[in-house]
Amino acid sequence: MNVKEYISTGIVESYVLGLASEEERREFEKMCEQYPEVLQARINFELAMEKQAMENSISPMPGIKNKILEKINISNPASIQTAKVRNLNWLKYAAAACLLLLAGSLYWNISLYSKNQQLKVDYDNTVAKLSGMEKEVQLITNNPNVKMASMKGMEVSPQSFATVYWDTTSHDVYLMVNNLPKPASDKQYQLWALLDGKPIDVGLIDNEYFIKETRLLIKAKNIQNAQAFAITLETKGGNPTPKGTMYVMGNL
Repeated sequence: MNVKEYISTGIVESYVLGLASEEERREFEKMCEQYPEVLQARINFELAMEKQAMENSISPMPGIKNKILEKINISNPASIQTAKVRNLNWLKYAAAACLLLLAGSLYWNISLYSKNQQLKVDYDNTVAKLSGMEKEVQLITNNPNVKMASMKGMEVSPQSFATVYWDTTSHDVYLMVNNLPKPASDKQYQLWALLDGKPIDVGLIDNEYFIKETRLLIKAKNIQNAQAFAITLETKGGNPTPKGTMYVMGNL
């Protein structure tokens, strides 16, 4: 028999991959005993399969391997008896790689599911919060006694914008911070009402607002009368008169 032709028939690959019939397997094993070239071809293909399995394996999440071994009661992987038939070696590596990949995939899917669940909770909370804010704004803006001052950004921050709603009957003042830069930890925004050019303190804007944005409207101090409103950036705790930089200003 021409050994090279026999090897080229694909019997080596069929045998190692478990695709050969029982008769072909018996014949191939006899050929391995009789012809070193056939045995070497078998070993070479097994090694190639092992190498491919290892190269294409995906590293699992840290700790996954130990958890899997614990689940199947294998405390010492080195104690596993080595298979006598070498063609099972590549299957062992492939199976291990698949098992680790599956475990990693399950871990990822569980993590992703948990994150999606948290995102849904956050989304529902945000929708509820915005719905409450919208109703609050509508109650104020639909009041015919309320005047509005749109405060536009000054030269220091042209993109800044804020809105004041002033109830001419109750004299309540509400501030909507549309866009203001987050202040430094030692600074704080302060709202002023302007009457005949004189600034009147209407209150400080809590820095927590810029971190959590817990409310869309901020209730300020009552003002009996005003012609305009402005916001300055002061030292934390505020000042009785404006000393910091003016960020926005607008007339009623």
